[in-house]
Amino acid sequence: MKNKAWFSRLKQWSLYGFITLILTITLAVFAIITYTSDSSKNNGRRIFESSIWNALQLQVQSYRFINYLILLEEEDHPLDGKAYFEFDLLMSRVDLLRVGEVGDLIRTFENGRTSRLLNIINGELELLSFHLSKIESGDLAYLPSLLERLQSLDDQINEFITLVNKGSNEFITAQNDRLQSNLNIIQVLSIVLLTLLLCLCFFTIKVFIELKATFQRHSKLQASIQAVHEDKADMLSFITQEIRSPASAILGVAHSLKNTSSHQEAKALSKHVEESGQQLLQTVEMLSDLALIDAKKLDITPTTEFLQNQIERCMWLFEPQLTRKSLYSVVYIDPLLPKFISLDFNRIRVIITALLQNAIAHTPSGSISLQIRPSSLVITPDPLQEGQGTTRMFQIAIRDTGLGMSDQLQQSLRINPALPMQQEGPLPSAVGLSLALCHKLVYFLEGQMHFSCASQTGCEFWVDLPYQEANQAPAEKSPRFQCSPQKHALIIETDTHLAKMIGLQLASFNIHASLSKEGYLHENKEYDLIILGNTPHFDRDGKEALQQWKSVSCAVLSYHPKAINTIGYSVMPLSFPLTQSQLEPLLRTLFTVPTIPKTTNT
Repeated sequence: MKNKAWFSRLKQWSLYGFITLILTITLAVFAIITYTSDSSKNNGRRIFESSIWNALQLQVQSYRFINYLILLEEEDHPLDGKAYFEFDLLMSRVDLLRVGEVGDLIRTFENGRTSRLLNIINGELELLSFHLSKIESGDLAYLPSLLERLQSLDDQINEFITLVNKGSNEFITAQNDRLQSNLNIIQVLSIVLLTLLLCLCFFTIKVFIELKATFQRHSKLQASIQAVHEDKADMLSFITQEIRSPASAILGVAHSLKNTSSHQEAKALSKHVEESGQQLLQTVEMLSDLALIDAKKLDITPTTEFLQNQIERCMWLFEPQLTRKSLYSVVYIDPLLPKFISLDFNRIRVIITALLQNAIAHTPSGSISLQIRPSSLVITPDPLQEGQGTTRMFQIAIRDTGLGMSDQLQQSLRINPALPMQQEGPLPSAVGLSLALCHKLVYFLEGQMHFSCASQTGCEFWVDLPYQEANQAPAEKSPRFQCSPQKHALIIETDTHLAKMIGLQLASFNIHASLSKEGYLHENKEYDLIILGNTPHFDRDGKEALQQWKSVSCAVLSYHPKAINTIGYSVMPLSFPLTQSQLEPLLRTLFTVPTIPKTTNT
């Protein structure tokens, strides 16, 4: 920010300097133009009113004076000052060449030679005034001498005119050169001034563009501020709505407790108060976590836990809701994952809980699966600190066979904060509090969240998250059960999704499963295990099929109500959520060969 302010000040001072330079060059141009204009006028006045013209007038007037004297006769007397008048005309030309601007100009010609000639001519003419007075008095004897002396000045006058002409030409040439130099300077400065003015126009346009962009950013900021205020109001309204339901439930149950005397009813009401209180506490914690994520102050506390227990516990929390909606649920954990991993299980539980709540909300009937498997994403390895395990990625996949989500909800969930020009996350008012927290938690934990959804066919979410392998995992109490040799099972279930998930569970115990998609009870192959689920053929062929499997000593596990309640057949019941921990003891019992103790002969 400091560097940006310094750069802004530099730009500001550069602009001020640029404008000052333009003004300086403009003043210089106008000053030179004015000076050149005045010099031109002065030069023109000197050319047309000065040296050459006055010098020629001197020569002409001298010839006129000589001609006057030559034509002078006895009968012209008395002259009455006419000779003096002609002499004064001649001397006036000399005076014009000696004084004023013309005299100053002539004194610069030929290093003073012109001035000396003019002084000689003036002196000679002054000496002729004595002879002229005699002629005025009627004595013409001095006339030849006067004419001779005047004619002797002809060479000096011619030389003087030549020097004046030459000096005037040189002066005019110098003036023209100076004028041309000034014009060249004006031309260069004009080009520079034009260039600077074009640059100024460019900067002005750029400033206007930046000003327009600034106004646009200002408008966007105003809109963003308004949107923040609206989101804040929506968030407060949403918080009020989320808290009002459990708070109202608690108040209602508290009122009912005052009026009840039955112990059983009071116990049920107390349980309802506890559930509502837990829901209220969970809402407050979600709001707190959202605020901490936005402030980037959420603490991550990884612990090393048994993965299977932690994941299955998440599904068991929803057992009452799943039972009320008669939904089948399955949990599968891929055996390729380590049994003990290190991560923040509290945050993982929040993510799984939010996705399961969303699945239950959009699934009126059918099945929901929770699958934990290795991820295809690879983390670039960093230099590990001492005591840390290898960081890898695993994937949480939750799939349902419900109605699907609305387009608006899907659009809100497709925001990816890891991409540029994306929002930080969906608004809780748009996707719900739990999904908003889930979305932000995934990217806060440096993971990724994707989903696919189609109307009437259900949705699948998959979340990729990093974990660390535990260097020192606790020892297992008992090894995981594996059938040896491999067993074969038949899954009779019309819900293909549910059947595939049960097949994955059986595969983890080395049991190959086949699927009866139409729910037919009779198969020609021999199987070691039958998983009897939903089938429309049980009322017609159920008892016969059970009798057939009993006759060949084939074990039957079932969650079909009529099959479980059929008397006379050993059908092992399965309950939901169906987990690998639930299946393992059943399969261990069915497929473990009892050890016959040795007897000693006595």
